[in-house]
Amino acid sequence: MENINKDQKEFWNGKKGNIWVSLEQKIDVMLDPLGDAALKVLAPKTNERVLDIGCGTATTTLKIAKLVGNNGLVTGVDVSKPILECARQKAKKKLKYNIDFVLADAQNYKFEPNSQDAIFSRFGVMFFEDPLAAFSNLKKATKAGGRLTFVCWADRLENEWMEVSTKVASQFLELPPKSAPRDPGPFAFEDLEYLKKFLMKAGWSKVEINKYSTRNSVGKTVKESANFLSRMGPMSVPFEGAEEAIKRKVILSLERSFSNYLTNNGVKMNFSTWIVTAQKD
Repeated sequence: MENINKDQKEFWNGKKGNIWVSLEQKIDVMLDPLGDAALKVLAPKTNERVLDIGCGTATTTLKIAKLVGNNGLVTGVDVSKPILECARQKAKKKLKYNIDFVLADAQNYKFEPNSQDAIFSRFGVMFFEDPLAAFSNLKKATKAGGRLTFVCWADRLENEWMEVSTKVASQFLELPPKSAPRDPGPFAFEDLEYLKKFLMKAGWSKVEINKYSTRNSVGKTVKESANFLSRMGPMSVPFEGAEEAIKRKVILSLERSFSNYLTNNGVKMNFSTWIVTAQKD
C-alpha cells in the first residue's frame, strides 16, 4: 500500500513541500479567487462534515471551518508532512477546534464509511495514480446525497502563468518532461470527457463540469512575479538547485517576458480551470 502514489509522496515530502510552505502567502493570492469560486458552488452548510482533499496549508480548510460552524467538522487530508505541519500551526494559531488533519493518501485511506456531507478540493486531486480508485474511495466516505466539488486545471495551453514561465525557464534549466495526458500531475484532468467518464464510473451521479477562467495577479511587479513563478510548477526544484548565475538568467528572462502582462494592478495572466460537481445517490 505504501507504493501507491510513491513518486508523488516523495515529491511533496521533499524539496517541493518546503518550497510550497515558503511561498504559501503568494500561492494563496494567486489561487484564492479560483478556490473561492469552487467553495461558493459547494456552499458548505452549518454543522456539516467536510473532507478537504489535498488541503495544503489549510487556507481552504479554515474557510470551510468558518462556514460549517463550531458543531461542524472539517478534515484536511494531505500527503506532505511539511505542508501539513504548516496547516496544523495555522489552525492552532486561529484557535480553530472544528478542524482535524490526516497525513494520508486519499486514494486508499480508510475513511469512516458514509460519514461526510461533502468532499472539497482546491487543486489537490490531480495527483492520484488511479483516480478511479481514489474517487471510488471518496464516494464510500460520503453520505447518501452528499456532494463533491473541486477545482482543477483545464487546458494547460490556456494557463499562461504556467506555459509562459515554463517556456522561459526551459531555455536555461533541464526541466522534467511534460507529463503525458492523464498521468498524475497538474493537468491530469484537462481532458473534459475523460474526467467526466471516470467520475461516473466511480459511481458519482449528476456530474457537472464548468469552465472557470480568469485573469489573476501573479505579483505586484515583474520582479516579484519572476521570483515567485520561478519557484512554482515544474521549474521549481530545478531552479532551486541551479547555480546562481543560471538563476539570474532565468529571473531576468522571466522579467522581460512578464513585462508584456504588466497592468496598473500588477502582472496579470490567464488561469483556466474546471469546477466539478457531483453527488452520491
